[in-house]
Amino acid sequence: MHTWENFLKEQESEFGKETVDRWLRSLQVLRFDACNLYLEAKDSFQTLWFEEHIRPKLKNFVNNNHSPIKVHLALKGAQSTKKGQEGVEKRAEKADGKQRKAVATPSFTINFEELDPTHVIDEFIPTSDNLIVIKLLEELHTQFSEIQYQQLSNKVPFSIPKNSINPIYLYGPAGSGKTHLLQATAQKFKNLGLQVIYARCDLFTDHVVRAIRAAEMPKFREIYRRADVLIIDDVHELAKKTATQEEFFHTFNTLHTAGKQIILSANVAPQHLQHIEPRLVSRFEWGISLQLTTLEKKEIVELIEKRAALLNLSLHERTIEFLAETFASNTKAIMRAEQALMLRTHLREKQHKLEPKAPITLAQAKTLLADIIEEEESHKLTSDKIIHTVAEFYGIRAEDVTGKSQNRECMLPRQLSMHLCRHLLKLPYMKIGDLFARDHSTVMSAIRGVEKQLNSDGNDIRSTINALEQRLAQSKR
Repeated sequence: MHTWENFLKEQESEFGKETVDRWLRSLQVLRFDACNLYLEAKDSFQTLWFEEHIRPKLKNFVNNNHSPIKVHLALKGAQSTKKGQEGVEKRAEKADGKQRKAVATPSFTINFEELDPTHVIDEFIPTSDNLIVIKLLEELHTQFSEIQYQQLSNKVPFSIPKNSINPIYLYGPAGSGKTHLLQATAQKFKNLGLQVIYARCDLFTDHVVRAIRAAEMPKFREIYRRADVLIIDDVHELAKKTATQEEFFHTFNTLHTAGKQIILSANVAPQHLQHIEPRLVSRFEWGISLQLTTLEKKEIVELIEKRAALLNLSLHERTIEFLAETFASNTKAIMRAEQALMLRTHLREKQHKLEPKAPITLAQAKTLLADIIEEEESHKLTSDKIIHTVAEFYGIRAEDVTGKSQNRECMLPRQLSMHLCRHLLKLPYMKIGDLFARDHSTVMSAIRGVEKQLNSDGNDIRSTINALEQRLAQSKR
């Protein structure tokens, strides 16, 4: 393909021929047409390099008619196992052809986001509380593999046994790994040849809205309701979206009745969802609800070390400690920082013709990641942000939250602030006591009081905390 080769030659002026040969020309061209180019990367490092350095440059990648050419990049071996690969690929192509035919109208199209190839089960660092989730998903994959083999052999549609756990509902705070696990699960099921739909709730909502406006609801339903596995991320975002809830209710019923697997995630347990119809919440409770918790510091260090080994990245001990402290509340930022370190170190070595050196020092890491560190600090959740957010929520001053007043209008916000500092920031009781000018026993008593209310029925404290956590999550974006 001459257009692709010309594009590669243009990149040589910026990256050098050796870098282009290593990272770009080694990409295998699977097929192409006037508006699409399908490439295959040999490993995830090549994929990461392409996405960071080349994807932004493709805006000007056009054909002879000046129409944009879309570049599709797949990871080698990601679509199917060797055994039965040809049959799976034919089935996928047939399904893709049907989908294109179903949605290829000028007014209405449905596109799903590409799954992150680095999101795999083996690279997920679980807390001790999360091990049961990993075990369940692995057992599900084994079960589906056996079912798919038997049903393909008998040429019958895929369906799960009537006694299977369905739906599976995962919940936990931001950074607990929900998206990682859902995308990893989607990829494993796709490798079995199953029709898998993975979508964030806001994307599902967008599809519903556009289908309604274009009077194309039958096409929308045909796409979503033919899935073998439906995976929806962040279902709490269905709140107050009446039309989307109605459509999701019927999609859920259709798939569940047909024996199709449904996997969901949210930031809270089903019974604590707000502004979502009870009939929908009750269906979320039909199967099993499992909580995911965020990583402790030792587990964050383990994650950094594991990712570094995967990226062939050598880090000094102090650098690892710094990354763990700087990105403690954001596992996505940790992965982004390590990928940037690997790519930027490689480019620096190539540009200056340097030989690979000893482990990256703390000073080098701070220099290479200056922009990412600055961005993380600007969005980082702090005790001050928690206190000011709670004060604003209750219409009082931050000084009232940390002050000595024993009025209920100040005491409850103070107790909730302590709880959030403990729950979201993992601060020690002594540190929280210093923030609020209280001894640690007072802090422990206040936090236990909030937890007791959370565990009691008929108390609206849960909805208040959910609202506060959502505000804090938005402030981190």
